[in-house]
Amino acid sequence: MPGVVRRRRRDGGDLLLRRREATTPVTPASTDVVEQFLKQRPFYIAHRMSGTEYPEFTQRGLDASLRAGFKALEVSVRLCARGQHGEPAEFVAIHDWKTTRTVPGTDLPIWSTPWSTLRTLQQGTGPFMRLRDIVDQIPDDVVLAIDHKTTSSEDQRNAADLQAEEQLFEYLDTAFGGHPERRVIWKVFAKGTSAARAKARGYRTMAMLYPAEVPAAPLGSWDVIGMEWSASADVWNRINATGKPTIAHIITNEGQARAALEKGASGLMASFPSRVHP
Repeated sequence: MPGVVRRRRRDGGDLLLRRREATTPVTPASTDVVEQFLKQRPFYIAHRMSGTEYPEFTQRGLDASLRAGFKALEVSVRLCARGQHGEPAEFVAIHDWKTTRTVPGTDLPIWSTPWSTLRTLQQGTGPFMRLRDIVDQIPDDVVLAIDHKTTSSEDQRNAADLQAEEQLFEYLDTAFGGHPERRVIWKVFAKGTSAARAKARGYRTMAMLYPAEVPAAPLGSWDVIGMEWSASADVWNRINATGKPTIAHIITNEGQARAALEKGASGLMASFPSRVHP
């Protein structure tokens, strides 16, 4: 029956969210949302939460992505510093290792800047978001493609970065009730060895590749293979021959989307929701 939906606050008490109607579908906790998502043709992932049309990783982009019907969001994260007064380090949604590009006039490394400082900055039309802010808002049928930037693109040996990755795994395990692999795709690049650690935990992995990397790439190592939409038909034929889902990046208009689908892409990683969306 219709009723009030509440979310449990971490520090006690309930937060009124909205009134759920009787016809609102509810995804059972046991449902493998990632599996269902990857069966769609085509499937769509909002790159940087629609970061071409909107300032990347902001509330406006999140809202626009969900409003446009995206059932998956690509989110890059980095662990910021602890605060001087004991504030915890937070996973911040950002692609770059410092704030220079998205907040002109600043030059703050994420790893050494606390959330108490980052939260005061404006990226275009909105402030930074934490991963937990995104997780707390998305419907239960939406997938996250998580890119842990410090370990996704290389054979990372830095102890602090590996510890941050472990902390991220632990957070996702808690946030998604012990089964994050049902809601999260682990995103990497050709040289990112974190894919093996993610697969050991049950995650499906997605590698974003470029044409020159394909000949030497261990295509059987990943569950989803990404490729530039503009890559040659020969390159697309090679990755499609694996039988795995493939995804074209980065799509910003209908022409690019058509070209990718004609080459056999299973999905589209798109960043301009008013032009390309489910």
